[in-house]
Amino acid sequence: MVICFEDEETGRCLNRNPTGDRHHRLRMRIIDFGSAIDEYTIKHLYGSNGPSRFEQTHEYTAPEALLNVRWYQKPISITMKYDMWSVGVVMLELILGSPHVFQIHARTQALLDPHLEGWNEDLKELAYKLRSFMEMCILIPGTSPRRHRTGDAKYQNGWPASWKCSEEYFLNQVKSRDPLKLGFPNVWAMRLVRQLLLWDPEDRLSVDDALKHPYFQPSPQP
Repeated sequence: MVICFEDEETGRCLNRNPTGDRHHRLRMRIIDFGSAIDEYTIKHLYGSNGPSRFEQTHEYTAPEALLNVRWYQKPISITMKYDMWSVGVVMLELILGSPHVFQIHARTQALLDPHLEGWNEDLKELAYKLRSFMEMCILIPGTSPRRHRTGDAKYQNGWPASWKCSEEYFLNQVKSRDPLKLGFPNVWAMRLVRQLLLWDPEDRLSVDDALKHPYFQPSPQP
């Protein structure tokens, strides 16, 4: 089995038993799918305008980068959350067996298209992406868990979708899209992905918090 994330011609892939030798030992390496945003790359690689859309991998682009070209000017503690989003996307790819984790059904697209008449292709693509986020319970601004916890009344007046994004709904949504109909291996995997794929980068897990998540601990109990 070979799992590749972009740049197939460079050979940057994870290979399982590439030689056919059953005694072959796999050595794992981190794959370059993140934003690579820091002071050095802004100064020497991207320049003051930051990374363009073509310098990012669209499938792994976090919402803040999709909607705000100046997202990289935020504090490093926030911009690094872009990469945590990417980790969540990779986990979904492995579970669903597909790189197209944010893809709406053809029927849904047909229902949306009349409302997008006159829009250019880039805006239509963005609209489809935002709809797919909603279907995967990635909530639009104003509905993040942190804001709901504050009890702010202006965020309590509506829900961005006609369904309730409970854990059960999200589990079933992923399971229904899994060709093997297995979905997440356990509840902790599901909760980790949800905490990585939060709209607001301030709400996402940091690297340190993610590594402390029960999913990575031995024999976690729900």
